[in-house]
Amino acid sequence: MQESLVNEVQEYTNKYLEKKSKKDRKKIGQFFTPAAVADFMASLSGDYENFEELNILDCGSGTGILATALVDKFKTHKNLKRLHIDLYEVDSDVLPILTKSMEYIKHKLENSPIKFTYKIIHGNFVTLNVDNWNSDSVGRYDLVISNPPYKKISKSCEEAVAMNSIVHGQPNIYFLFMAMALKLLKENGEFIFINPRSFTSGLYFKKFRTWFLENVNISRIHLFVSRKNVFGNDQVLQETIILKAVKSRLNEDMMCISESTDSDLSKNIFQIYMPYDTVITKNENKFILLPTNEEDVKIMNLMSNWKYNLVKLGYKLKTGPVVDFRSLEYLKNEPSNETVPLLWLHNFNDGLIRFPVTKDGKPPYILNNSESKKLLLKNKDYLLLKRFTSKEEKRRLQAAIYSSKEFNYPQIGFENHLNYIVKESGNMELNELFGLYALFNCDILDKYYRIVNGSTQVNATEVNSMPLPEKELIVRIGDLILKENDLSVDKCNDIVNNIFNI
Repeated sequence: MQESLVNEVQEYTNKYLEKKSKKDRKKIGQFFTPAAVADFMASLSGDYENFEELNILDCGSGTGILATALVDKFKTHKNLKRLHIDLYEVDSDVLPILTKSMEYIKHKLENSPIKFTYKIIHGNFVTLNVDNWNSDSVGRYDLVISNPPYKKISKSCEEAVAMNSIVHGQPNIYFLFMAMALKLLKENGEFIFINPRSFTSGLYFKKFRTWFLENVNISRIHLFVSRKNVFGNDQVLQETIILKAVKSRLNEDMMCISESTDSDLSKNIFQIYMPYDTVITKNENKFILLPTNEEDVKIMNLMSNWKYNLVKLGYKLKTGPVVDFRSLEYLKNEPSNETVPLLWLHNFNDGLIRFPVTKDGKPPYILNNSESKKLLLKNKDYLLLKRFTSKEEKRRLQAAIYSSKEFNYPQIGFENHLNYIVKESGNMELNELFGLYALFNCDILDKYYRIVNGSTQVNATEVNSMPLPEKELIVRIGDLILKENDLSVDKCNDIVNNIFNI
């Protein structure tokens, strides 16, 4: 059995972690890759058996464990004569450990037919390569492997300004690393990253996602059931994935999606090969759908036959305009002739809206005057959706019916933690409203949303583009739930599942 270089570097890493606090590492978005994850990521690379020379990039190197895992894999290749790794690292504290790791490899390979060389570049990977980003230069690396930093940065930061063509809103540094690394790859070079899932959906990542998918062919995405155990004791709140791709504009027919319980990647609990054009949505958003079980796959197949969405049907999901801390002067605890109701998350009650409900710090009324009018909506029928849910809640999509006839006011206020679906022209018929309620309160759409988005936030971009059936079916569903007079999730599931023969 071959000696594992990774285990030695893991020991170096463990000793470093004993001295460097989580707080200090979090400031720079630093989370170290465990040995098991590093070995798995290295295993995803090609065999390169016929290569005499390999040039590898590890951007955001840390202690060098990912680069070491690749050396572990390639060190016995008979045809390989030269192996070079460029390692970027911004944290000066970890540089001695990184150097020690590379020197350890060099020592272990000194009697090998492979000439091992490395170069450590101390500095910001993105800003040091700005000239490459803005040029048509050909990439120089055969393979890039990385666990980039995870940290939100300002849109005015040097990195974001340099790569503004793929930035929208507040960026996260990790996707700038992904883009720059891809730029530096040779055509058909391999790209292996462990990074947050967040780029796979959402408006803020749309520019990057579109550019990325135009330049890669993704062959493998691996997910983790728990977001807690991937990085050992480090608490990474974002859902994390491992992504393997090739720099190419030609897409394969199939993509492999797998999932494991934690960092023990030898125990896949789910693996499936899916058509590439099923995983990447065909609309302009280019979401990357990530099923985690056979039921998810069935839901994707069902909804791929639905040709409409909220916007195409004449509806739109929007976010409640009243941001409490920006509107304090208008918020009131008691009603008057100048106030109208202000609805919050706590007004949801078994599919309906209960009002008034007293809760500390959340005034139930808002002034209706010339200054606050811009924050208020016309009193018409709406379907409300919670914009935020807790990790512990079983459902992401939680709907409630707002019936205008229950509120004898000309205007109504929706707090910013609520989303609302409105009919853009006119008012919803009762069966439209209840049909949409049943759909957004059933398991099919809730599970589909989880396939699209791993966060606990319900975003307008995703919901407005979710596939829906034709209006006639929505109305039919509404008629059935009105007849039953039961708004429970179970009843919604019964009706929707029966309509679609599930």
